[in-house]
Amino acid sequence: MPWTGDPVWLADVLRAEGVRVFEYPDWRERGHGDFRSVWGVICHHTGGSNTPPREIAEGFAHLPGPLSQIHLGKDGTATVVAVGVAWHAGMGEYPGLPEDNANWHTIGIEAANNGEEGWPPAQYQAYVRCCAAIVRRLGYGADRVIGHKEWAGRKQGKWDPGQMDMAKLRRDVQVQLDRKAPTMDNAGLALDQLAGPGTKDGAPFPGWPQLGGRTVVDTLAAIGEKLGVAGCRDPKAGK
Repeated sequence: MPWTGDPVWLADVLRAEGVRVFEYPDWRERGHGDFRSVWGVICHHTGGSNTPPREIAEGFAHLPGPLSQIHLGKDGTATVVAVGVAWHAGMGEYPGLPEDNANWHTIGIEAANNGEEGWPPAQYQAYVRCCAAIVRRLGYGADRVIGHKEWAGRKQGKWDPGQMDMAKLRRDVQVQLDRKAPTMDNAGLALDQLAGPGTKDGAPFPGWPQLGGRTVVDTLAAIGEKLGVAGCRDPKAGK
C-alpha cells in the first residue's frame, strides 16, 4: 500500500539516513493542503547559489510558499520546511504520475544552486541520502526519484537540476538503498551525532558547524570551562 497523507516522518528518516537536519519553525503546519498518495521525489535547484530556506518555506508575493518540502544547503544541511503540499512541480507528465498533478503526489527537494556551478560533494551526497531516505520509507526503489526537467521539461522548459545526470543520481541512490537500512539508534548515526558528519565513514572527528567545529565532547568541555568547572578546557579556545 502506498503512503497516503502527509509525510510526517520526513525529519526522522533524513536523520536516520545520516543527513544533517534543521526543522524550520512550524513546518508541521505548513502546506497547501494534504497529500494524496506519495509516489516519490522530484529534484530541483533553486536558481540561486545562496537561496535561503526562508524563501522556500514562505515563498513570494506572487507565489506563496511552501515551494518544496525540503531545502538543501551547500553544506549538506537539509531544512525541512513543510509537511503538506508544496508548489514545486507545476505542469508536466511522467509515467506513473497523474498529468499536471504531481504536487499532491511528490516530495520536492530544492537545492541551493544556480544550476551551472556544479555540485559540491557535501551537497550532492546529502541529495543522494535525502532521496534514498524518502523512497526507502515509501518502500520503493531509486526509479521513484526524478528531476524537475524530466517531469516539466516538455511542458515548461524546465532544466533543473542543472548539471546533474539523473541516471547517475538514481544509481547512487540505489547504492545507498542497497546498504543496510539505517535505524534511529544506528551506531554509525550515533558516531556522527557525537563527533560530526562523516565520522561513521572515517572522517577524523570533524565536529559540527553549529558547535563552532566542536564535537559534542569538546562542546561540553567548552561549557565546563566557561562555568569554571575544574579540569575543563575548550580545545578550540584561541583558534
